[in-house]
Amino acid sequence: MARRAAFIKTLRDAPSLKDKVLLLSGPFEVLPDGPEQKPDPKRLPALSQAMTLLGYTAGALNPDEAAYLKKADAPLPAGFTVLGQKPEIAIVQAGGLPVGIVFFPVSPDPKTAVPPELATAVDAAAKSLRPKVKLVLGISGWGMGDEQAFLDSHPDALDLLLGSGPNAGTAGRTSASGKTLWSRAYIKGKTLNRLDILTLPGTPGFVWKSGTDFIADVVSLDDQYPADPAIQQMFQ
Repeated sequence: MARRAAFIKTLRDAPSLKDKVLLLSGPFEVLPDGPEQKPDPKRLPALSQAMTLLGYTAGALNPDEAAYLKKADAPLPAGFTVLGQKPEIAIVQAGGLPVGIVFFPVSPDPKTAVPPELATAVDAAAKSLRPKVKLVLGISGWGMGDEQAFLDSHPDALDLLLGSGPNAGTAGRTSASGKTLWSRAYIKGKTLNRLDILTLPGTPGFVWKSGTDFIADVVSLDDQYPADPAIQQMFQ
């Protein structure tokens, strides 16, 4: 977390990125291995405070994560939404432009496929945002298989899908239709996914092209990012 803070500061301090950085987090940040493998509860107040100090634009927590924080007397990080049974939406600003966010609902049974009606509800939420914003993105904890199924069945719903949950992470790839840029987080907290958006969608026939419309990277939080001393102190 301390190295993460150092990297984020380099982005926010870059003149070319002034007021353009969206810092977003999906579920599985607090319980990366699911509710069966819980971290030391004594660390949770520091974790929550650190996440607040990082200043996330928006973030999502699974209900199990929110409950575990509460049990440890740790507040929810500022700006985070607890996922529920229906999609939630929000509009944030980046570079003076409105960006719409759809928080995917939790799956009723992670061991089975997400019901089609939940995917339909996400699609409807995204469409409700489309006239109001320049970019529509989704934050999901459904896992790779269900996210892929969503993109296949709703190819025009989202411009970006930020996924997490079961299966592998990926820096960024396009959906089969080319309409959605899909990035999945690696859950161990030692990397950050970075997406630089070079072209906003919206023109007829737009499809994402790597290097022209976006650059995707997975940043390894190694020694080149010295630990932020204030954040580091919280965990000692």
